[in-house]
Amino acid sequence: MKKVIILTLLILSACILSACSKNENTEKYIYETTAYQYINDPNHKELQTKCEDKEQIEIAKKIIKDSEKAFKTSLQEASNYDFGACSTYCPDESVLKRSENIDLSIEYMNTKQDSDSGYIWVKYSVDYYDKAGEIICGRHDAVARWEIKKDGFEWKVVKITEAY
Repeated sequence: MKKVIILTLLILSACILSACSKNENTEKYIYETTAYQYINDPNHKELQTKCEDKEQIEIAKKIIKDSEKAFKTSLQEASNYDFGACSTYCPDESVLKRSENIDLSIEYMNTKQDSDSGYIWVKYSVDYYDKAGEIICGRHDAVARWEIKKDGFEWKVVKITEAY
């Protein structure tokens, strides 16, 4: 009787585990078409098509360029500027005081804008180096989705979602 129960439990466990596994074909398709494993975010499908509209791409690149200032402004000074949601990228003042060099790269991935709202996908890396050339802190190859809104004539990042 004990053997039957154990055998039944083993078979039941195998069935449960196989039912909970991911569809390998779907996961492979998403990975291959996005080149980034951002599978847990329902917006990852936005990376499967690329924006071809040059005006939208230029708007996105201007927003990205403007956001670079946030990485170089202390959190304490951020209230003097209107970084929108990008103020979350402002480092603490102590980091900036100790930093001799900042290595920042923000790569445009995709965008879409409709009249006064949209999104931008970026991939960024940032390192803060001290005088000895040692890294104080940093983040590498972070993929982020920036939700944007038009405020008058200017676009602002209003929400940031990142894969961790």
